[in-house]
Amino acid sequence: MGVLSFRLKKIIADAGEQKGGEIKITSSIPKINEIREREVKIGTKNEKVLAIDFAYKVDYEPINAKIEIEGEVLYKDEKQKQILKLWKKEKKIEENLAIPLLNYIFRRCSIAGIKIADEMQLLPPVKLPELVKK
Repeated sequence: MGVLSFRLKKIIADAGEQKGGEIKITSSIPKINEIREREVKIGTKNEKVLAIDFAYKVDYEPINAKIEIEGEVLYKDEKQKQILKLWKKEKKIEENLAIPLLNYIFRRCSIAGIKIADEMQLLPPVKLPELVKK
């Protein structure tokens, strides 16, 4: 089944100090902080799903600006017992799940980061396409 929902739980943004010159933007790969089992209502019945807590951060140097996002993905999978067991034992996720899950979180956080950066008058955390004259 995959991702059931994506929710932002915490946003911290700091516009930093206004300075001239080149700004270096560093976006982190989303980090999985916790995976736990949770019961949610799907349709008419209660089902157990995985609640996956994540964090994403963008730093702007040398102006000391930042954007930090924390959130939760609800995820349902046939192998969720094995996923949870591996997480509890080793704090790891199998690569075949981790890559698409982290890419999904990265896309959603990048979109949110672009909106937040615009409001804070910061450069977008990811390079946006531009038209150029030939």
